[in-house]
Amino acid sequence: MRILLYLPVVTPWWFSAIVEPILRRLVTVADVHVLAPMPWRNTGLGHNELVSCSDLPNVQWHIIDSNDHPSLRMAPIERDDLLAYIHALSPDIVLCRSADFATARAFPGTVRYLMEVAATPFWVVPTVMITDRPFANGVMPDLDAAGRARLDALIAPLWADMHAHQDQVTPDRHAVFDQLGISPDRPAFLLPLEYEHEENFFRQHRPDGVGSEQMLATIAADITPHGTLVVTDHPLNVLHVDRTALADLVSGLGDRVILAPAGVLGVSSTTALARYAAGMLVGDSKSFALAAAFGVPTMRRSSFASADWLNTYSDIPAFVDDVCRGDPRTPSAASTRTWFAYHFANEAFNPGSPALSGEEIIDRCCRTVNPARWDAGMARVLAAKPEQVH
Repeated sequence: MRILLYLPVVTPWWFSAIVEPILRRLVTVADVHVLAPMPWRNTGLGHNELVSCSDLPNVQWHIIDSNDHPSLRMAPIERDDLLAYIHALSPDIVLCRSADFATARAFPGTVRYLMEVAATPFWVVPTVMITDRPFANGVMPDLDAAGRARLDALIAPLWADMHAHQDQVTPDRHAVFDQLGISPDRPAFLLPLEYEHEENFFRQHRPDGVGSEQMLATIAADITPHGTLVVTDHPLNVLHVDRTALADLVSGLGDRVILAPAGVLGVSSTTALARYAAGMLVGDSKSFALAAAFGVPTMRRSSFASADWLNTYSDIPAFVDDVCRGDPRTPSAASTRTWFAYHFANEAFNPGSPALSGEEIIDRCCRTVNPARWDAGMARVLAAKPEQVH
């Protein structure tokens, strides 16, 4: 079997933590090729990555260093040449870390994507998933009654423990709102922002193609006549992105738009606010899972699919009207539990686990559902991060 790892938007962290462990397992069972551009905007493969794998002589490296190599992150300028090259390699499986889904769909063989797992409000050891539908929130295959029942039984004790933990550690609504300056007299809408660093090429799929500041201004105009818009920033933005423009924008939007700090009264602001918000607005953020876990109505601005059970809105005025009337659509509680169980038990895996084999990775690429994974998958999940347990 020939496997191609196609990695135009892999970052150094992603390579060392996710891709290299997978590569080391695949090379024991397959003919492995790696195709990636040279480094640009903290993506691609360079000297450090090649040196770290120098003990793997059987890996075939294809590093694109032409002048147009940056275009592989978005839409290859020489797309036909790239497709011809990959077709000549004739891979059975192509495992991608790519933001250009249209080009990848034209690859030969079975094409899959390495994507992040939506874990919060639970905690799992470092995980990743292999999927054929990036950003398809909450989507899962049809499961028979026995499969759903087994998944529901696996998640039941964790579900109860998670909610008990959140009840214990999260301050009450009055305390959270008072600390953040949120009026309790009108609906609060939560907007968790996505990662804005230049290395995040997945941003190209935003339906309006704008950055967080312009998007925030547009949403605020729809929300603030009816309620308060509370914004929380992505943790990596706080660490790596200049947010001066965001802070200046929020300060000019009036007291009905609040930029919350990362934490409030000892807990994550996003998690605390998800429990008490009247509604949440998301794009392709993993925060949709947090909203589902707490039964929060959600409006999504995205080019990708959302599962029917999420009951997601796509129109802000309709969303706001229903929330303010007190009868919004909310995620199905039963399907939320089943999806979390399916996501953890069947999709998520730890690439650094000593128990992970190359055969299992191939199975995850080729077989969407495998109940043989479920017990081990769920065993990695905790109701809370260990140091948070009191």
